[in-house]
Amino acid sequence: MYDLVVIGAGPGGYVAALRAAQLGAAVAVVERDKLGGCCLNRGCIPTKALVRAAEVYTTVKDAGTFGTGLAGGAEAVSLDMPAVMARKRQVVAQLVGGVERLLGSAGVTVHMGTASVAGPGKVAVAKAGGGTEVLDTKYILLATGSQPAQPPVPEEDLAHTIGSDEALELEEVPPSMLVIGGGVLGVEFACIYGAFGSDIRMIKRTPNLLPAVDEEIAKRLAMSLKKRGMQVNTGVFTKRIEKTSAGKVVICDTADGGEARFEAHTVMVAMGRVPDFGGIDLGAMGVESDRRGIRVDDRMRTTARNVYAIGDAVGRTYLASVASAEGIVAVEDMFAEHKRDMDYRVVPGVVFSNPECASVGLDEKDALEQAAASGREVVVSKFPFTANGKAIAMGETEGLVKLVADKTSGELLGMHVMGPHASDLIHEGAIALRARMTGEDLARIVFAHPTLSETVMEAAHGVHGQPLHLASVRRR
Repeated sequence: MYDLVVIGAGPGGYVAALRAAQLGAAVAVVERDKLGGCCLNRGCIPTKALVRAAEVYTTVKDAGTFGTGLAGGAEAVSLDMPAVMARKRQVVAQLVGGVERLLGSAGVTVHMGTASVAGPGKVAVAKAGGGTEVLDTKYILLATGSQPAQPPVPEEDLAHTIGSDEALELEEVPPSMLVIGGGVLGVEFACIYGAFGSDIRMIKRTPNLLPAVDEEIAKRLAMSLKKRGMQVNTGVFTKRIEKTSAGKVVICDTADGGEARFEAHTVMVAMGRVPDFGGIDLGAMGVESDRRGIRVDDRMRTTARNVYAIGDAVGRTYLASVASAEGIVAVEDMFAEHKRDMDYRVVPGVVFSNPECASVGLDEKDALEQAAASGREVVVSKFPFTANGKAIAMGETEGLVKLVADKTSGELLGMHVMGPHASDLIHEGAIALRARMTGEDLARIVFAHPTLSETVMEAAHGVHGQPLHLASVRRR
């Protein structure tokens, strides 16, 4: 008899299992594929290994800028894709092995197989080698994850495309790649293979790339990608994908009622994720759901007694970090004395593009809309990396830090970054928002010099005054 059975061992499920074990619960995890789920095996981790490979390749080609000579110059630098993929697999294996050891050391029992719920408190595990085992448990946690979204084209057309799984295994760089989708996934892969030398085109239905990112940041990134030679086409709707003697062609409807054709050697579908319930009959369990995900309350409780759900199956954010946080909230509601609701107010989002983009809190548009509805005003302060000593020394000056704040109180409402190490800098904004700091609070912190973090301090100075290291200030 278990206290908890977790179905799915991704970053939500395995973290929930570890926290439950810390709280003294007897825990089992059921996983039908690999420990670590999509994130560790086919998502966050392997893509970042490729991002790093792209960074190193680009840096070595530009080594002359920093006084490092290469025999034959930048043209002599070669990319060994099999070696790139081998390192990616080694990184994944190391982290998956780490998860296995963590679960084992915590006393969590791992069952490899496909789970179904045979009745209240009963999880049946169909083993890959045959046979079924039934686990008795007090609580069930559904952490079944997600699967790739697909364009509205005939199923046979998808045979002419690759998805992110296949893009993580390419042993050769395609001479040209058309990316369907301009969200986080599409932008990251476009930047990776663009750096590797592929001729990149992107097509997207909505007017802007990265719809979840501050509009100004997204537009700046689109311009940056175009400067790097990538073609970004928005407002087009994929309707057919065909194979030709030269490669593939994607036929699209345009917003003005016309038709557009895009040709490429390789077509990649990167349209985001949709919930995957793992084949479990949610209705029979009394768990309510729709196409957006499983219905849960603020403590991740479903509509069925003693059944919780987290992560992509809930469909709120599709972020591994949020899945982990939701898992902790869920098991603490089950087993901890102190219980709390899931707080989505401060959730950083990161795009590992080149340059990186990151956001937390309200973007400028939403802040202005909320302020107008309440009769308040918003102030926006920006500081560019072109005025930061560390960024100049690094040779990475593209982008800016942008703070959104309440004009009267100075309380910070959002932070948005495009530039070097945005994925690290954004957590300064997250901490500030969590603590409900004002721009002055943040500006009065002594930041080490020279650091990229000084861009945050300078933008904070601009909330109620002006940055110190800008001759002219862009505020509104």
